[in-house]
Amino acid sequence: MKRVLALLTLLAGLALAERPLAVATIPPYAALARAVLGDGWQVESLVPPGANPHVFSPTPADVKKVARARLVIMNGLDLDGWLLAKLVRPNNLAARVFRAEDSVRPLVRPLPSGAADPHVWTDPVAMTFVVEDLARTAGELDPANAAAYRERARAYARELTELDRRIRQRLAAAPTNRFVAFKNPFTYLVARYDLERVYLITPNPAAQPSPRELAEAAKVLAGSGLGYLVAPLQLEGEAERVARTLGVKPALLDLLNQTADDYLAVWEANGRILARALGAEE
Repeated sequence: MKRVLALLTLLAGLALAERPLAVATIPPYAALARAVLGDGWQVESLVPPGANPHVFSPTPADVKKVARARLVIMNGLDLDGWLLAKLVRPNNLAARVFRAEDSVRPLVRPLPSGAADPHVWTDPVAMTFVVEDLARTAGELDPANAAAYRERARAYARELTELDRRIRQRLAAAPTNRFVAFKNPFTYLVARYDLERVYLITPNPAAQPSPRELAEAAKVLAGSGLGYLVAPLQLEGEAERVARTLGVKPALLDLLNQTADDYLAVWEANGRILARALGAEE
């Protein structure tokens, strides 16, 4: 019996090893890739959930992943250029590179600074174009399963569209569309759901809020009657301290799949949290 179990374990390991590898820079794209590629692929992400992709430093283990990857998936828009510079070009020029920015270019919006906002994955509608193009890319790499990739992408795009409808419905039920943000302008949420960001505390995420910013934010919050500060979950500690200083509660949105590896589940929860911050009933 032990020999049989050992053999089965070995065969299972060989089967996993034979699957082509897709590597995504950040967990949201890994989640989308799993939905499109299915069980025939091994999908991994490089940046751990909740970590900052802007300043990520690849490890030797990351080098090994990319070196054997058949497909690498990146956001682009100056978020994860280190993937090409440090991993793909030195180690695996044969890998197919998929850039999400190419799928959503007409939807890219500017940051307050004028530069392109790289956080395009925070728009569920934009991700419908990403999964469709990802399926096309996978089909070119694996023509025998191209139809299956297309079908999974269509099904997932329908789920994304339904997710968008539910978020929109929740936000429409809130008594206001106005909010104060911390360190992230939430550009795509504002544009997609017709929200109004009335104040942004510390546009530079690497800086600390100044006394002037806090005083201005307090004035805006008091004048608008808003009771929440909307911030990334990844900055939980900072956001909670600032919210406490301002006498409001933090509404923490998970932008990097810190709470789950399922894109749909994460944004379902984000929609509820944002609606609550805008005053919607539970």
